[in-house]
Amino acid sequence: MKHNSKKALIITIFTLGAIILMSNTNSIGNDSAIIKSDAVSVKSTDINITKPELTAKLLKKRLKLTWSSVERAKKYKIYRSNKKDGKYKKIGIVSADKLKFSDRDFKGERKTYYYKVKAICKYNGKKEYIYSDAVKKTVYKRKSVVNGITYIDGILIANKTYKLPSNYNPGTNSKAYAAFQKMQSDAYKDGIYLYIASGFRSYSYQQSLYNNYVSRDGRTLADTYSARAGHSEHQTGLAFDINNPSSSFINTREAIWIEKNCAKYGFIIRYQKSKESITGYKYEPWHIRFLGKKLAKKVTKSGKCLEEYLGITSKYK
Repeated sequence: MKHNSKKALIITIFTLGAIILMSNTNSIGNDSAIIKSDAVSVKSTDINITKPELTAKLLKKRLKLTWSSVERAKKYKIYRSNKKDGKYKKIGIVSADKLKFSDRDFKGERKTYYYKVKAICKYNGKKEYIYSDAVKKTVYKRKSVVNGITYIDGILIANKTYKLPSNYNPGTNSKAYAAFQKMQSDAYKDGIYLYIASGFRSYSYQQSLYNNYVSRDGRTLADTYSARAGHSEHQTGLAFDINNPSSSFINTREAIWIEKNCAKYGFIIRYQKSKESITGYKYEPWHIRFLGKKLAKKVTKSGKCLEEYLGITSKYK
């Protein structure tokens, strides 16, 4: 009987020890809980941590970033990258009482960036941090002039109002040409043969071409179908005249196919029918301008010419 009592006591002691050990283990686990955000861990002991919620709004001259506060945050660091999973560069740092930052470090053509905010916090005397999710935003200023080249909403503009420098000589834009090649290939499958009759033109070449037209038809008439030097879209390397740049191209199978499909490849019909007083040029179904797929589809869907879409003029001084 005594032997059984001792055995029972020993079992009871071991059981109680195991319960206490398990209780301590659970307590340690709770104290070292890990909260993850974009592969960054934050240790928390006595409060719940939530990562900052980042939002971005594009204004005329800047991108405004705002985010939600993080408890016990001492400061926030702002990062930017060209790729979502690429290398992020720190572009700013603000104190804990400020939950906003303006990115002004962009100009000229449209660029797509990814932004993150990192909250620097203090827990138990140690610095910890947590990231927001990445926010994607295409940025541009309402109007930028870079090396004499005008951009409106990030779109390079060359028309009768906005002139290119005489030394601007970029050649054919590689993205525009690749887009045309894809369009050309798909058109061929539909029995449509497309080719570039006129692409990039230098300032000097355009000057010679325009002067020849003036000599033949006079300045007033020449201005309806040819650009003065520095005002031609061909100098940007982003515009192509397709097949036959003359009135005989109107209503051809090729012209109809281009008008119906070019936006899919990032192009617009630059000089539309019934828009002569706005664009400054007669209807040219052969003249296409590269904007990129997303923007070209928006402009085409709007039914507006590029001047209308951007709210700008095209008139010589």
